[in-house]
This record gives sequence, C-alpha cells and structure tokens, in this order.
Amino acid sequence: MSRTWSWVQLVAGLLTFVLGILAFAWPEATLRVVGFLFGLNLLVGGLARTVALLFSHGYPMLNRVLGIIFGVFVAIVGILCLRNVAGSVALLLLIVAIGWMLDGFAEIVLATSTEGSAKGWRIAFGVVAILAAIALLVWPGIGLTAFLFIGATTLCFLGICLAFIAIAGLRSRPSVYA
Repeated sequence: MSRTWSWVQLVAGLLTFVLGILAFAWPEATLRVVGFLFGLNLLVGGLARTVALLFSHGYPMLNRVLGIIFGVFVAIVGILCLRNVAGSVALLLLIVAIGWMLDGFAEIVLATSTEGSAKGWRIAFGVVAILAAIALLVWPGIGLTAFLFIGATTLCFLGICLAFIAIAGLRSRPSVYA
C-alpha cells in the first residue's frame, strides 16, 4: 500500500472516530440523521476499500478479490441506508449489522495476507465489527438508544483502529524526499 493510502486511512479513521463522538453527543438525534451518518460511513468505507484494493498489489489475488467483493457489498449496504433513512429501525439495524459484518470479514481476510505491525489492529477491527453486528442481530429489540450506544462505541473503536493501522503503515515505510 502506498504512503498516500496510509494518510487516507488516517483521515478516514479520524472521521470515523468523530462520527462516533457525534453519535454519543446527540443521542436524541432523529433516525434520519443517525441513518444518514451510519449509511455514509458504510458507503465511504466500502468505496475506499474497493478502490484501494483495485489499485493495490500488496495482497494475494484471492484476498484482493474477496476484499473488493466485501467492499462493494458494504458500499451497497451504505446506499440502502441512505436511500431509506426514515424506514423502520429494525430494517436499519439489520442493514447496518450486515454492513458491519461484511466489513469485519473483509478486514480479517486482508489481515491474513499481511505482515507487520498493523496485522493485530486489522484483526481487532474485524472482530469488533463482527461482534457489534452479531449483537444487533441477536437483540433487535434493544431499541434505538442501545443501537446508538453500540454504534457510537463501534465507530470510536474502529476509528482508533484505522488510525493505528495508518500510523503503523506510515512508520514502516521509509520516507523518500527528493
């Protein structure tokens, strides 16, 4: 992965963390705002993963293809969230849970093909995303307040993980200034 991509990951991580903080700060936010924020996060994350893997040669072909497929699915789930943000809470919870699960699996698949200091953070990212998705699927009646808490906590943690992945990537590459 390029040094530029590491900077993009750092910015994405910080924005994801800020989205989590915003979700904590305004728990009374309407479903429209919350659905838009989470849908936008899934759309941007899925597109970023897909574009990065299309132009990356640092992973085995099978891992790249699976990562691209998961990235496209995550982006589609994000579009579904954005298309009907005023829909039922149960549908939104299901769509977000599927998106998180796909994103988590994609991150774990990519972690299996990498070496270096960010591998553990990638696996942690994937595991937390999958566990959050399972929690939403197992307890769909927990209500919007619990969804906001789980979602905000997940966004904060995933933002921190992305930032650490990016920092590890930036530190592992020699700087070339010519």
